[in-house]
Amino acid sequence: MSKADASLLSSDLSTQSALLASAALSSTELVSQQLAAIAASQVQVNSYIHVDAEGAMAAAAASDLRRANGTARPLEGLPIAVKDNIDVAGMVTTAGMETRRHDAAAASDNPAVAALRAAGAVIVGKLNMHEAAMGADNDNPFYGACHNPHRHGYTPGGSSGGSGAAVAAGLCSAALGTDTMGSVRIPASYCGVVGLKPSWGAISTRGTVALCRRLDHIGPLTRSARDLRLLLQLMSGFDPDCAQSRAISYAAPDAEGLRIGVIDFGDAADVAPDVQAAFEDGLRVLVGLGHRLQPLPAPAFASARARRAGLLMSEAEMLVEHADAWAGDRSKFSPLLVKLMSWAEGRSAAELAAASQLADRGQVQLQQWLAQCDVVVMPTAPQRAFAFGQPAPASQADLTAYANLAGNPALSVPLPVAANELPAGMQLVGNIGDELTLIALAEAFQQAIAWQPSLPQACSNWWPK
Repeated sequence: MSKADASLLSSDLSTQSALLASAALSSTELVSQQLAAIAASQVQVNSYIHVDAEGAMAAAAASDLRRANGTARPLEGLPIAVKDNIDVAGMVTTAGMETRRHDAAAASDNPAVAALRAAGAVIVGKLNMHEAAMGADNDNPFYGACHNPHRHGYTPGGSSGGSGAAVAAGLCSAALGTDTMGSVRIPASYCGVVGLKPSWGAISTRGTVALCRRLDHIGPLTRSARDLRLLLQLMSGFDPDCAQSRAISYAAPDAEGLRIGVIDFGDAADVAPDVQAAFEDGLRVLVGLGHRLQPLPAPAFASARARRAGLLMSEAEMLVEHADAWAGDRSKFSPLLVKLMSWAEGRSAAELAAASQLADRGQVQLQQWLAQCDVVVMPTAPQRAFAFGQPAPASQADLTAYANLAGNPALSVPLPVAANELPAGMQLVGNIGDELTLIALAEAFQQAIAWQPSLPQACSNWWPK
């Protein structure tokens, strides 16, 4: 088995890019090591559904040639992986579903993937995910559970669990995920990486398997906040062929003396004491950076109600998105997904309308909070990763759903935790178009705590020697 340099592969995209630019490393060498690490990891982590080793090595060689010719592009030669509900030309888009395993390969890239490829990225493969993106533990019954790199047998979160796990374990320079009610940010929190859900419509979702078009977003996961800036700018842009696309104008970053909104959730959200303690430590870091904490009132209704509204909207839309398969052999759906979709079939039009109205109330709630501050800050998820076999907490998306309902940008950044503890994340939520401020704030936070990307200790059990 080929060797893989753990310090290299766990470094962030910006560091790897600098090494390539200085000729200290070739893309062929980087991608070869990346593939060796992926191969060694699959039994323990299982973050990939499909690896295009031949295509990746060919793309890496082409990148090296362009660099030698002086025509290198911004992401030249960097290995990036894509959640398997996003189209990549020449690869099947399974969405983690058995019903789609034998579909024809995608004829073209999703626009975000196309933008990354045009910038020189090497697309390594497709990442594991929760079946149909309808859940947040990534215990996939058809492609195997994806394990948290920090602790085998524990969830990486979901539905973009493979994306979070692959980035945390040094199995790609960055990854794409989708986020309908927290599916980029929850894996980022559980796996100890950075995840951004941009403003709704900023990144085209054309060429994805939809869950709920009103709530769906594509977003990047990285090992450091600074990596998000370039990826966001490359992937953003109005797509006239996508009904959900919007021309988002990003405001100049403003990370000086911000009013940081902190919500008094009271009984409206059930945050684990250890997560709350880590979050409060994070707040003290923000205060140390010169920001002012602004108390915000409790939500007008329980956070779980807004999350449940989004869930019903997603369940109902799944019946349309997967109508042909649903009309056929339902044994190709997991029992849990059958239960969810069957329940949605029995909902009335009035119930769906009520869910949409409740989603509107969740949007207004976030808007009211942001009217009183510059950035709202809260724990990303109310709990840390949990073991497979335990019931998935219903509250996983209680705190992330607000940003989807409103379409506002939200970012999860890892909190400082003890070496033997599972990761926890802090969520930053801004006004539409404030992504660069969120990134700047997260980057300053990581600098203040002397954050250095590193491989989880558990990865030493399988890392290629």
